[in-house]
Amino acid sequence: MTLTLESTPTASALTLRPWQDADIPAIVAAHRDEAMRRWSMGPIHDEDEARAWIADQDMGWADGTYLSWAIEEDRTLVGSLVIKAADPPQTFATGVGYWTVAEARGKGIASRCVETITEWLFGGQDFIAADEIELLHTVGNEGSCRVAQKCGYVLESVLPPLLPTFPDEGHRHLRRRPA
Repeated sequence: MTLTLESTPTASALTLRPWQDADIPAIVAAHRDEAMRRWSMGPIHDEDEARAWIADQDMGWADGTYLSWAIEEDRTLVGSLVIKAADPPQTFATGVGYWTVAEARGKGIASRCVETITEWLFGGQDFIAADEIELLHTVGNEGSCRVAQKCGYVLESVLPPLLPTFPDEGHRHLRRRPA
């Protein structure tokens, strides 16, 4: 499934599209960035890991639990957007996550994509149930905090570290379906 975000007076059009093997070099390059290594749950080090990661994204679509898109601007990979189905008792809300390449940060790309996918989730799509959407990030990741706030996600709680996967505290932002 492909989604298109129209251009605005200040921003280029964006395309959310399925991942492709042609994205492998760009995925590896994106994960060489220091910020990606710092904030990512699972940095990708080489083409084999990128290929396996794409296969995982495809599997999520196949079983309907994890919908992942490549974010493209002017035919260039600039990031990733993912929706994770709620998985009780781990989480009771659908989750949204994203990353952008270093050159794309600060341009509003992540917030445009998160807002678009939030509206899509609340707008009657038939893929994943979503009455609440959570956006989680590590405390200290100010960029992700700004995206959450800009998109109307309210800070609900500070989560304690969960070793070994999450060694730092986290923020849990939440947005509820409008009444």
